[in-house]
Amino acid sequence: MLAKGYLGFTLALILIAFFVSWLSDSYFDWLSRIPDMEAFVRDKDMQQGNYEDVPVGKYLGKEGGFAVVTAQGKILYDSTGSLRRDFTPGEMECIQSYDRQSYINYVSFTNDEGRQEHLLVKFFFEENGDTDEQVLILDENYVVLEGGFGDGRTYYTPSEFGYLTSEYSEGPAYIKYDISENMSEDSLKQGAKYLIAMSYDASLASYQSMYSKANKVYLLLIPLYLIAIASFLLWMNRKIKKPLVTLNNAVDRLASGGNMRLEEMEGPWEIRMIGSNMDRMADMLAESEAERKRMDDERQRLLADISHDLKTPITVISGYTKAIRDGKVPPEQINGYLELIDSKAEELNRLIDSFHEYSKVEHPEFTLNPEETDICEFMRGYLAERYDEIKISGFTLNAMIPEEAVWCSLDGYQMRRALDNILYNSLKHNSLGTVIAVGVTVLEEAEESKQGKVRIILADNGIGISREEGENIFEPFVMGDKSRSSGGSGLGLAITRRIVTAHGGTIRLCESRPEGYSTEFEIILPTKTRKLH
Repeated sequence: MLAKGYLGFTLALILIAFFVSWLSDSYFDWLSRIPDMEAFVRDKDMQQGNYEDVPVGKYLGKEGGFAVVTAQGKILYDSTGSLRRDFTPGEMECIQSYDRQSYINYVSFTNDEGRQEHLLVKFFFEENGDTDEQVLILDENYVVLEGGFGDGRTYYTPSEFGYLTSEYSEGPAYIKYDISENMSEDSLKQGAKYLIAMSYDASLASYQSMYSKANKVYLLLIPLYLIAIASFLLWMNRKIKKPLVTLNNAVDRLASGGNMRLEEMEGPWEIRMIGSNMDRMADMLAESEAERKRMDDERQRLLADISHDLKTPITVISGYTKAIRDGKVPPEQINGYLELIDSKAEELNRLIDSFHEYSKVEHPEFTLNPEETDICEFMRGYLAERYDEIKISGFTLNAMIPEEAVWCSLDGYQMRRALDNILYNSLKHNSLGTVIAVGVTVLEEAEESKQGKVRIILADNGIGISREEGENIFEPFVMGDKSRSSGGSGLGLAITRRIVTAHGGTIRLCESRPEGYSTEFEIILPTKTRKLH
């Protein structure tokens, strides 16, 4: 199957790209051939400038027409009377010349962003029989995105694009022919320079009909395939060896710790698929290595932060105990020193507890013990437990919790820890009289997940958190400015985020806050449709 599959791919590539497509394009060119302009110009009446007497139908068909214009595009004569204005210099440049040395093919398509683009290819025929081409890509407004036809243009008008592609919406195809060297001086006395022929129908329906006829050439693919299949079987057996050797070399490089990427893999699609998977594995290994390095760097930073946070209380304890031991502290001040040592020891103990809690929630085996809980009732109970602390601290509580039940899968112990970290930060860093607002709102069911969500907000009208501090507020060891950082480990909000994430929710510091409040944390949790009975 591998040999047959690669044979089909290779044969289709050779026959379609190098023969059938060429033959089909040649047939289409013959169907859409342009009129003989040289014979038209040699007409007696045309030579004498008697444009009204020229037998247009003989050269351009019964629906054809022509115009005589100057080099600047001024219309001197129009046999159809359909041209409502002179041609602009830009339009004159875009009308294709009857020089039998070039022609333009184009196709319109929609890019990955859903916008229309136009691909134009201009083919040149050299005197030695060779061909060359220029590529131009325009956006939907005909602005040049890439390539060009050597004229330095950066954009085209709609009419210029129409003349360039021979599909101008106001009529048939336009062909430009230089008559300045073939006409008499009398006929050129008004400055005549070009003959613009309007000959064959260039509508989409006409092109589709010609393409339909040209595409029938592809039926030759069947007999050509049957003739070529026997000879390509032997060629395929030899051709398959090369990609297998490439794969083997990549595996050897991997075993020796080198780069195993294959980039563009040749061969049957099965082998190319293996090569693509190996490249993907190489990318994953590179990402894994980068992640390992990032985690190493993070671990080093954590160790440095932990060392820094522990160093201050330890230094104070060590210095004060040494001073007491060496008799440098007057007896009447010893109790004060001991109280300071005790406070630093408590601070040290709190830091160690924070580090311990953070290490537990960040451990891969950290799990919750969830129960189906009415989040509204849970929040009312939580605020009732903390009400005295809030009141004693001189703060005011504003609770906005609906009466109806909203059910969530909740680990009550862990969620209380998460809420405590936010609430105690507000109590710790704000002044007396601060208002703390707590609200619960049921959000509409997400259409893509068919699951409802509940929104919990904790806000205050205190001193606030700056935008710079808020960007990394949930990272470990990140604390606010001096006015909000009187002690602490900087791990509380990192622990809170981990707990909320473990519940399948999200937490953020809102940029837009309710009127009258300076800080607002938002927690979004998924709800459950089944209610307790």
